[in-house]
Amino acid sequence: MTSTPQALVDELAALGPRGRRRAAEASETMIASDVSAAPPSLDPVPVVLDDASWTELSCGLVQRVRLLDALYADLYGPRTVLASDVAPVGELLGDPGYLRSALGIPARGAHHLFALTSTVARTADGAWVVLEDTVDVPDGAGLALELRRVLSRCAPSLYRSTELRRLHPFFDTVRTTLHDRIRADGRAGRTVVLTRDDADPMRAFDHSWLANLLGAPVVSVADLRTGTGALTLRLPGQDSDHGDAVDAVLRLIPSPLLDPLDLGPTPLGGVTGLVEAARCGDVEVLNPLGAGLLESPALRAALPDLCRELLHEDLQLRPADPSEELELAGALSLDPAGGDQLVERPVTLRMLVMAGPDGYEVLPGGVATTVDDGPAVLKDVWVTVPETSATPGREEAGGRLDEALAPSAVLASYPAMTRSIGSDLFWFGRYLERVDATARLLRTVLDTSNDLGSERSPSARTAQQVLLGAVTDITATAPGFHALDVRDAEQILTEISGLLTDVGRPGSLAQSYAALAQTTRTLRDLISDDVWPVIARMRGRFRTFDGADQAPLEQGLTDIVDGCLTLSGAVADSMPRTLGWDLMEAGRKIERTLSLLALLRATLGHRRTRATEARIAGAVAQITESGASYRRTYHAAVQAELLLELMLDDSTLPRSIAFQLDRLSGALDRLPEVSPAPDLRAPLIALRSRITSWEPRELLRRLEEPGEVAGSAAPTVLLAEIDAATDSLRELATALENRFFHPSESTSPWGVDDV
Repeated sequence: MTSTPQALVDELAALGPRGRRRAAEASETMIASDVSAAPPSLDPVPVVLDDASWTELSCGLVQRVRLLDALYADLYGPRTVLASDVAPVGELLGDPGYLRSALGIPARGAHHLFALTSTVARTADGAWVVLEDTVDVPDGAGLALELRRVLSRCAPSLYRSTELRRLHPFFDTVRTTLHDRIRADGRAGRTVVLTRDDADPMRAFDHSWLANLLGAPVVSVADLRTGTGALTLRLPGQDSDHGDAVDAVLRLIPSPLLDPLDLGPTPLGGVTGLVEAARCGDVEVLNPLGAGLLESPALRAALPDLCRELLHEDLQLRPADPSEELELAGALSLDPAGGDQLVERPVTLRMLVMAGPDGYEVLPGGVATTVDDGPAVLKDVWVTVPETSATPGREEAGGRLDEALAPSAVLASYPAMTRSIGSDLFWFGRYLERVDATARLLRTVLDTSNDLGSERSPSARTAQQVLLGAVTDITATAPGFHALDVRDAEQILTEISGLLTDVGRPGSLAQSYAALAQTTRTLRDLISDDVWPVIARMRGRFRTFDGADQAPLEQGLTDIVDGCLTLSGAVADSMPRTLGWDLMEAGRKIERTLSLLALLRATLGHRRTRATEARIAGAVAQITESGASYRRTYHAAVQAELLLELMLDDSTLPRSIAFQLDRLSGALDRLPEVSPAPDLRAPLIALRSRITSWEPRELLRRLEEPGEVAGSAAPTVLLAEIDAATDSLRELATALENRFFHPSESTSPWGVDDV
């Protein structure tokens, strides 16, 4: 691509197969939260642009976005271009991207366009050409930053030894510019990043990263509403409140899908009245509505002439001729055939331009993609610093340090919590507990079955049958073990394997992990980056459950449990104790209590022989991590009555029911609108009252039934009591969802609000 210094070439060559392996491992973290998508293939050898090449490319890209901005202002304003001889009038007027409803919408800043992504390439003769412009939904910011981070970790010595332009100062500048642009009435304006829930993993990953970099919350169309004269957020639990006003929407959804009232029905529902709110100046939409018209192939071909007419300049970056086969310059890359030597591979570069304080600025980096016959890989783009220049520092980020931190220039705004974010946090907590509880259950049942399976005593056989049946009952995966001969070890392993690998089976560990991973992905802008390596390792472990070189299942389940513990700790140590934390905590405590109740019901709900109950109670103590507490408290062999007493009453034991209810009550106390909400308080009061009245010996009292066979398992009072407690807990969970997460009933099935 450019002339690379020999010292850098030598370091690149030293990466070899080892660097390839490191990049492959690092790429797992990029979209680790989505088990349905394979991680992208990465090449640790960057595309290097020297200062001269960068100056030529960046100047051309800035001119290009200035031209497109002028075109948008004219096509959605006076439309003088349509009267010229150079504009493709017929193609423009017939383009579905030309939204007449967007005519006349004002811009708050000096420019209409906020961002542009251009795909460029360098030909063999050294000329830059533009292959494609993405204006309606620009992307690439998050992916570029993640590529840089991955490369800095898999080749740290190479990264440290190279003087190159850093990426974060660019986003600091853009963030400040955006906040200055939307500042209103002496207060900090509010920006939200509008995304779609069904976006593919890579696009969702990129969008979440951009939101994180700009310090703006990610929202969906269900989180926004008009009808009060402005665009507002639907806040958790505030059905009648207008919510927080939104000053700018950074939309990452195509324009035609945004407003069913002015733009027609859409599969997303859209935000009714958004176009009118933008026209009235109540909210600014970035990029502006209808910007997709600028992606017209016919318009791209006419850009050289339009540039001379609008900017009175020659277009610096010519568009590629679709009929012309381009011979692209190559960039140093790892050999796709597996050789140790670096090879030249043609690449295209995806470059991002965004609005800055003094016009437009180009991200000093990007995403390169190989385009030859070999497997496509992603590459980082490095822009080197000339030897006579100082290393870019804080000055490059937008002025002097004392100016950047002047108190008068900073306006604080509190973070937003939308209904969808609150729901995701609540279910993140529930899925995390579900994965942890299921993995612990399966691990203990496997360990216990290995011991009991070698015994021939009736008590061992009965205990094994009860524990295996408990797996089916707790995970709700019937018929499961109830339809199997538990004396057949092969059938047992087949059923457990299905629980570990069948993502399409509700209640399976694989399905619970998939739900956890998907929910985690939606919270990418809220939680610590430390969770992604954990998610990646867990996903890698799930892949081994049905692989050819299958590791022992017990060890794999231990790794899943360890992953849940690490994930829980990473979130606990990084997440602020706000409304979102309380919603997540409520979800965790509800799910853990449900799991504990189901475990006690499935294992202790029937009276059996003393020997059988001792074996079952020992497994329950192992699953709940209560064995050490039991021994310190009772100094006796494990007995069902004493273990039940410990699980019900010991509020110091993190996996006891008493502990869960105390924490759940505290989380509910901190939620807004709890005091006047009997639908939230009543189920919890009923649940605590019921459980407080329980007496272990009475709960385990046998219920004599007509025709009962002597020595058979007899049902106990515990069954009905736990069923009633479970109903109260589920009622509480439903009340929480109804109050804080469900969308307003004013939204019709067609996505049109009653306004």
